[in-house]
Amino acid sequence: MSIKEISNAIKNLFKGNKTPAQTLPAPLVSICGGIKPGLSTITSVGNIAKVLNKHNIPTGPLPDGTENKNMVLITAMVDEIYRAIRQDARFQTSFAPGAITTVSMGANGGGPVVTQGININFPTGETQGL
Repeated sequence: MSIKEISNAIKNLFKGNKTPAQTLPAPLVSICGGIKPGLSTITSVGNIAKVLNKHNIPTGPLPDGTENKNMVLITAMVDEIYRAIRQDARFQTSFAPGAITTVSMGANGGGPVVTQGININFPTGETQGL
């Protein structure tokens, strides 16, 4: 297999039809967002090691006692991916006009009315990872 064929195969992996993720109700996201444990390099590398073991791919030290370079590579890749998500990723959310409704009260003694309001609903928005 030539380098060009390998390159084309990798490009084709990313061309697949990607269906958008299911939109969850905003109250559910608000309530359950804090329950998730967050990203853990140790947990993810452990999960990958379990899958490798199921396929009889060794994950422990090699027979001569040296470290398994496969696991070193996997750990380095997971570390970098998580670092990039935590430190480099940017997410922007936009709310449609009218998505945030407030209730406020004020009085007018012949001048301008200044009020403070509170959000009374769970607005949803479109989030784009950059």
